Amino acid sequence: MAIINTFAKCLESPYLIADPDAPNRVGPLLSLAGDRLEAAANLRDGGDQADVISFSYEAMFACLRALVYARGYREMGLRCLLLACEEFYVRPGLLDPSHIHALERAQSFKADPGACLAAASAFVKRTLELLSQQPAST
Repeated sequence: MAIINTFAKCLESPYLIADPDAPNRVGPLLSLAGDRLEAAANLRDGGDQADVISFSYEAMFACLRALVYARGYREMGLRCLLLACEEFYVRPGLLDPSHIHALERAQSFKADPGACLAAASAFVKRTLELLSQQPAST
């Protein structure tokens, strides 16, 4: 299989598929994002700081999925999920790329726990704004 490096290639691959049921999964993903963000916040001042990063990452990842699922697609790989989000939200200027960069830093555990928590909070907030402005699926 060819290297998947564009949104078009994702659509030709088994790693990103149109799924009419995907928008129905957005609510549970947003709930998960909120739960993970709350868990990270609860650990900020006395818990394991690696857990703060991990829960922050999970909140951002759930948001990333919710955004793509709201557009009627499901992913089978992180690369296509990132490319779909870039296509639908970053390129049109709806989502600042700093949200994606923060997710990538948290994934590698190369970020300050407080910065991860702040980034996750901002990503959750922006996701909620975006999803409140668009129809359930486009």
